[in-house]
Amino acid sequence: MNAAETRSGPRRPGGKKAKQTTVAGIVIAVMLGGYTLLRPSINEATGWNLPALPAKQVAKDSVAENTNPPMTDQVSDSRAVPKPADSSKSSTPRADSQAQPQGNETVPSPGPLASKMTRGSPSENANSAAETSDLKYGLLREISTDRFLSPAGVLYTPGSAEGHRLEHLRRHTQDQPNRSGKHGVFDGDMEGALVTIDKAYEKAQANQRTTKEVDGKRTIYTIDMGKRVGFVGGRDGQRSRNPMARRVRLVLEGNRLITAFPL
Repeated sequence: MNAAETRSGPRRPGGKKAKQTTVAGIVIAVMLGGYTLLRPSINEATGWNLPALPAKQVAKDSVAENTNPPMTDQVSDSRAVPKPADSSKSSTPRADSQAQPQGNETVPSPGPLASKMTRGSPSENANSAAETSDLKYGLLREISTDRFLSPAGVLYTPGSAEGHRLEHLRRHTQDQPNRSGKHGVFDGDMEGALVTIDKAYEKAQANQRTTKEVDGKRTIYTIDMGKRVGFVGGRDGQRSRNPMARRVRLVLEGNRLITAFPL
């Protein structure tokens, strides 16, 4: 044993070599870690395609790439493949769209007020107005000269002291306060009187709330209308403050009216 060995003690075999190996391993590990971390950035910045490390390094790199995909890949993918959301917007119309109806779409029907204001085409309305204007008092149809037929079938012909049964009927649309006895007056002027007579005639034909008398060729009907149809005038009616009339007296020859008045 020499003096150097005596002073410093026995040397450990391979000590310096092991230390060098440890340092080299640390340097290599740092380089590998830096490569692993920097490879995606280098590829992105330079456009290179540096190889990934094998085994565990490859798995680490793939996780890093999937977590933070390069912007260049996202841009290229968005240009190449259209987004599903955009295609659905362009092909499928919105459910709440307020666009005007096109093609075979159903246009909303008009409301009830419009149907009341217009009940037919202009030509139909014009024809209806023309037919109404041809009717006497808007109700009676002239079947021959001075002979008029009502919708219910009551016939009005010339006769009586007034020259025509309609003129005689007109006397029962206005009160005559100075006339002796009672004088029945229809509500609604001539139009109202004609409508009431038609309803009374229909009730008489159906024998509804009707009494009937026969006097030669004439038949006398008294019909209870169940509501006011006029009032009782004349002197007697005036004394009684013109009471309401609910009945109608009809005097007919067949279907031809002789007279009619409220009771």
